[in-house]
Amino acid sequence: MEKFIRILTRLIDYFWFWSIAIFILDLCDLDLVHSVVLTLLIPLLFIPVETLFLRYFGTTLGKYISGYRYNEIFTWKSAYTLAYRKALFLKTSSEEIRIKPRFIAHILAFGIILIGISPEKSVNQVFKVLPFDWAQSFVMKKNGGGNCPDGWVKLIAAETLPFTAFFPAVPVLEETAKPIPHSERVLLYKEYKLDQYSLGFVDLPQNWVKWGSNIVFKAALSQITSKEKGNVTHKTKTTHDDFPALDYKIDRDGKTTLGRLILVNTTVYNLEVKAENSSNESANLFFNAFQLQK
Repeated sequence: MEKFIRILTRLIDYFWFWSIAIFILDLCDLDLVHSVVLTLLIPLLFIPVETLFLRYFGTTLGKYISGYRYNEIFTWKSAYTLAYRKALFLKTSSEEIRIKPRFIAHILAFGIILIGISPEKSVNQVFKVLPFDWAQSFVMKKNGGGNCPDGWVKLIAAETLPFTAFFPAVPVLEETAKPIPHSERVLLYKEYKLDQYSLGFVDLPQNWVKWGSNIVFKAALSQITSKEKGNVTHKTKTTHDDFPALDYKIDRDGKTTLGRLILVNTTVYNLEVKAENSSNESANLFFNAFQLQK
């Protein structure tokens, strides 16, 4: 029985450490290979963590939950030696004694089991009961260079895109070609749509943008309001990834559209979110998930 408990305490230690490590890898959007390598190296990676616990507490989290601690005071050297031998499954002479863990230890053990089963889902469930703005800073994930709310998917196109964007699900691409007056060229407007979210962009002739972003944004807003009748009720100049941008609000038949125009060299990007009310929370999420490649 004692041997089984010792094995269990070891598994608990590796389990909570692995869960945290996997969650960090997920935030960094690393692939399956990294996860497999991490899992295989857990005993070695846990050595410095166990050394720290032994040095200051004389036990590890798994042992404390199971009601054990070592009957000695560790130095950094002795703590590292014991952690090293434990990682290689070598015999040790350190003596363990029984302790009575507090009730909080059992609560902690239950939390570790939940997190270990599914680290990301467990954390997300916790965040659901926390204030949104505070939790969002933790839920935001780093995927392919762009920030996005957890659960959103990265926009994948047949061609290489000069930006990174995320949607709640896979969007649909629509293309519209418009001839340029007194020219053989056409403007190809590409737009990705999903429910109330849309991301469109078009390359303009060089002489159209030489007078600056103000003229371009004014013409773009005119095209937007002429396509779908509405009144521009708010405009604010801003920047997006250090490029000139314009945030706007359009009221159409009692519904609000929040948008952002961005000018990058000769390309104009238009991000829009059709909101049921004047709240800009969903729009900010969509805008912040869009990152340009410099």
